[in-house]
Amino acid sequence: MPNELTKRRGRPPKADEVKPDAILRAALTCFATHGFEGASLRRIATAADVDVALIAYRHGAKLELWKAVVDDIASKFVLELSRSRSPAEFADGTSMDRLQLAIDQMIDFSADAPEMSMFVIKEIAQRDERFRYVYERLIRPAQEVLLPTVELAIADGFLENVDPELFFYNVSGAIALTVSMRSLVGQLGGNAFSSEHFLPGMKSLWRSLLQREI
Repeated sequence: MPNELTKRRGRPPKADEVKPDAILRAALTCFATHGFEGASLRRIATAADVDVALIAYRHGAKLELWKAVVDDIASKFVLELSRSRSPAEFADGTSMDRLQLAIDQMIDFSADAPEMSMFVIKEIAQRDERFRYVYERLIRPAQEVLLPTVELAIADGFLENVDPELFFYNVSGAIALTVSMRSLVGQLGGNAFSSEHFLPGMKSLWRSLLQREI
C-alpha cells in the first residue's frame, strides 16, 4: 500500500503549470505540522503534488525553501499591518482606534491561516539561526510597524504604565498561541473556538482589555 510520501493522484503537473505559491503553501503546512526536521522535501512535494526535483530546482536546499516561506509570511503580514497607518481611515478616529484596528488585523490575518502561527511558534522555540532569521525578517519589521501606533496611544493617554515593546510581544504572542490552539480546543468542545464565535470573541476580548488600560 503506498504511503503518504509515494501516493500520487496521477502524473504531477508540469513545472510551468505550478504556481510558486502552491509550493510555499504546501511547505508552510508541512513545516507547521512536522517542524523543520520532519518536513522533508519529498513530504512537501507530495503535499504540493509536484515532483521533488521541481522544488529543488526552484528553491535549492530545504533551508532555502524554509526561508522563502518566512519571507512570504513576513511580506503579507507587514503589508496587512501597514494598512492601519493610512491617515484617511482615521480622519475622525483616535490613536486608540488605530491600535484596535491593528489588533483586529493581526487576529484576522492569523485566523485566516493558522498554520502561519503554528509555524512561527515552532521556530521561536528553537533559539537557533532559524529563530534569528524569523526575528529579522518577520518579528522586527512587524514590531517597527506597530510600535508607533502603541506609542501614540500611550502619548495620548489611552494606555498608562505600558511598555510598547512588551505590549507588542504580549499581544502578538497571545494571538498566535490562541489561533494555533483553535483546532484542538474546538475539537474538545470549546464553543468560543467555533467558526461563529472565534473572531468576534477575540476582537471583543482585546477591545475590552484595551478599554481597561492593560
